[in-house]
Amino acid sequence: PSKMLVLNKKAAYTLAIRIVDRELEVGLFYLNGELLNRLHTHLDAGNTLLDKVKYLIDTLLTVANLSVSQVLGCGLSVQLSHLKGVEIFAHNRELQQQLADTLGVPVALETTASACASFQMLFGEARLLDSFVYVHLGNQVESAVVYDRRILLGQNGLTGALGELFVTPETDDDTAELGRLNDFASLSALKNSLGRPGCSTEELHHQLQEHPVIERWLEQAAEPMRIAIHSIESLLNTQTIILGGDINDWLLDKLTSELRPFIPSIAQFGERQVVRLVKTPDVANIALKGIATLPLHSALSAKNMQTLYFPAINQPSELQELVY
Repeated sequence: PSKMLVLNKKAAYTLAIRIVDRELEVGLFYLNGELLNRLHTHLDAGNTLLDKVKYLIDTLLTVANLSVSQVLGCGLSVQLSHLKGVEIFAHNRELQQQLADTLGVPVALETTASACASFQMLFGEARLLDSFVYVHLGNQVESAVVYDRRILLGQNGLTGALGELFVTPETDDDTAELGRLNDFASLSALKNSLGRPGCSTEELHHQLQEHPVIERWLEQAAEPMRIAIHSIESLLNTQTIILGGDINDWLLDKLTSELRPFIPSIAQFGERQVVRLVKTPDVANIALKGIATLPLHSALSAKNMQTLYFPAINQPSELQELVY
């Protein structure tokens, strides 16, 4: 596609589903990535996930006076701390198929970082860029690498585990492993510092500006993040790095100020069209915006279509036939 898209935002709508452990968030969006409405809830042990998701989405469509035939597709991102690697890949694929059959719409599955990178390419800070790395600060630190305006995917679709990068020479007392970025700069590390390891992201945001631990966490996270940024620049030297996450604008501003000055790297040589690090605007909403972009992003190339699963029973709507 061209670098710039001009869309009739009401020509179709997209849905976003994000699951982070026991948190469920769904959103209804215009085709151009603008939020129409969103709902957030906690999943209890007795909840049936598929029924809960369908109820929330039916509620969003009813309130907006829309029918499912006006929906192009649904984006899905799942992060479960008790599953790792290929386990979560297999779990998410199965959930993707179940949701597509339950909702009757195509479902596109990606990591949160890849979803945010899609939004940045189509509607955000990377509309005019050919290459960049998007870094997402969540319970784990994720990343997505974009080259020639394509998101790079690794074996089994797994890539971008930036938080697994070793960033300190100190070793863990129990495992004797070196310190990983996740141990310092992830929201899990921040929650542990606050003494609230199981708290939701929403609860975390309420404590941010007033808690004295935040400043200590920022100091602890800064140097490991600087090392990670230097590693990305040294290996890839993309046009820029875009930083976002499940945080608010205040914390993003504080963190980026702690990261400067950056460690010298090959990224500083020659002329630059973009600064080395870009902050995501409206960062608190970027994750859901990114996930909602996935159905449209899937339609832009045959390779992107691999992220999409069509319902086994329902026939595609006229809109979906036209786009896909």
